[in-house]
Amino acid sequence: MKMREKILKVYIVFSFILFWVPAAFAANLDALKADFLQGNYRRVIFEGSVQAGHFNIQGSDELNYLLGLSYLKEDEIGQAQVHLRRILNNPLSKFKEQALLSLGDTYLIRGQYREAEDIYKRLLEDSPDTPWRAAVAYRMSQSGYRSGNREQFNEYLSKLRRDFPLSLELRSNTGMPRSGQLPVSSGDFSVQVGFFVKNPNAVNLRDKLMDLGYPSFIEGSKEGYRVKVGRFKTQKEALDMENRLSQEGFPTKLCP
Repeated sequence: MKMREKILKVYIVFSFILFWVPAAFAANLDALKADFLQGNYRRVIFEGSVQAGHFNIQGSDELNYLLGLSYLKEDEIGQAQVHLRRILNNPLSKFKEQALLSLGDTYLIRGQYREAEDIYKRLLEDSPDTPWRAAVAYRMSQSGYRSGNREQFNEYLSKLRRDFPLSLELRSNTGMPRSGQLPVSSGDFSVQVGFFVKNPNAVNLRDKLMDLGYPSFIEGSKEGYRVKVGRFKTQKEALDMENRLSQEGFPTKLCP
């Protein structure tokens, strides 16, 4: 009789653990989402990495997605790609489309435009009716804008305005350049607008410049992070850009 009671107690405790672990994981996941929305990306990375090492249950794809986005926000591209690819290794994942979109973003940020475009196109091929079509159109236009592909830039910008006039991508990017305003994006000159010891500060300035329609990027070194605008073939083009930025109140420095 005592043996049966022991077995029953073990069963009850085990059943409780099976119920509690997913519930606790879900609660922790909600907390990580809240931190992410508040911009606490380093905390998401720290807490999420600890959880990822202890849990291998349903919801791990969502955790990997949060980690991937957080690393992306912190401009740690390699780590972001690791977590996003983990999602893509699960063909049944509910986060496959989001992971593809974000993986493409990691290449777009690095200036690997062809790789980014291939991933965006793959998303559309795999899921023609995806709710992320407007997001893809916007990113394809930006890829054309940054790489100097005027035809692609105009094509996808027109598509975004025609097919998704109420999309968040179009409404929230009032600084998006108009057709025909595409600058040269490859060359020997650029304009430095800021230098930062901490990468998040550089990312914030780069994003601000991009929202204003300036093709900005970050150059990292042992000393810190330089935020630059444009890649121009001639010094005159770079000087014209420097003058525009100075008139808007940005500190500038011409870089060969």
